[in-house]
Amino acid sequence: MNLPRTLSVSVIAATIALAMSSLPAQAATLSPAVVADAYSVMLTASQAQALGVGKGYSADFTVATTTKGTPDAPWLCELTGGTGIEGQGAGSLLTSTFAELSGDKIFAVDQKIHWYANEQSAKKAYDTIVKQVKRCVGQQLGDASDVSGETTNFVPSILTNGTKKTKDGDPYLWINSKTIDSGATASVSEYDYTTVRTFGNFIQIMNSQSEGLDATPLTTKQIATFDKMTVSLGDAWEAKFM
Repeated sequence: MNLPRTLSVSVIAATIALAMSSLPAQAATLSPAVVADAYSVMLTASQAQALGVGKGYSADFTVATTTKGTPDAPWLCELTGGTGIEGQGAGSLLTSTFAELSGDKIFAVDQKIHWYANEQSAKKAYDTIVKQVKRCVGQQLGDASDVSGETTNFVPSILTNGTKKTKDGDPYLWINSKTIDSGATASVSEYDYTTVRTFGNFIQIMNSQSEGLDATPLTTKQIATFDKMTVSLGDAWEAKFM
């Protein structure tokens, strides 16, 4: 199902506005007009297709807020034993997602904007993420894929991470994850590439995922395009809200 960018944002905004009257300091107040402005500069269908999403995609745009904690903590990676590495999310979260399901494979990209109450909160959260990302490295075994009697089979993941910069010299983080579960007759794989960038009151987290039976690895070209979009989408957000 193709969901056009002319989605009725006013309906979404009106719905979430009902819960905005008494949010605490960690959550930004998102009026319907602000949500509409945000929607106009977030990941679009054409951008998602440039990253590899096919024509038969599904799309989703959501706005979530909470009076405590975060609607969804930033997911960074998974370590041996199923230990999830996460960051500290904001009380308000906007997400634009595009996904294509083809047989036993799925390819998806998304952009998340964590909207903090102030720049200090965003910086503190980002500094924590910088430390957490450094843990996303090496071979990790994750959860057991199969447990039979005394035999436990683990799915290996190879994690790498680092820092890149925009043309203006602003740093952003990246994490690359490759997981391959090979059997006698089939191989189930998952390839993830994530970037984390901060500006003002915001942290932008983008993810590209190729997963499923004989899933295709992310190419160098796809990652390069993804990096460029990390910059351009962040710049568009800055131009609109800063």
